[in-house]
Amino acid sequence: MNIVWKYYLLVLFLLSLTYLDSDVNSELITAGVLDRIEDGNQAVILLEELQQELVVPMHTLPPGSTPNTWLQIKMRGACDLPVFSGFCLIGITKLIK
Repeated sequence: MNIVWKYYLLVLFLLSLTYLDSDVNSELITAGVLDRIEDGNQAVILLEELQQELVVPMHTLPPGSTPNTWLQIKMRGACDLPVFSGFCLIGITKLIK
């Protein structure tokens, strides 16, 4: 194997490590409003900044959450069961808005 090929493989390997490490440490914090409850157990949250919907089980919401409640959503990357764009839900808290 020539030296150029070895360096090419080394660079690819190092780039993959950087990519994996950034996913593990990445965290997403955004605000959203509880838009509606579907099927009695699924909450649909509209994420304001991202202009996306997030559907989560009702038990993940803070107690007393009703439609039009503003929430802070925290998510982290690199998990077994992502719920939104490769991120896993860490927690949801109420916001005063």
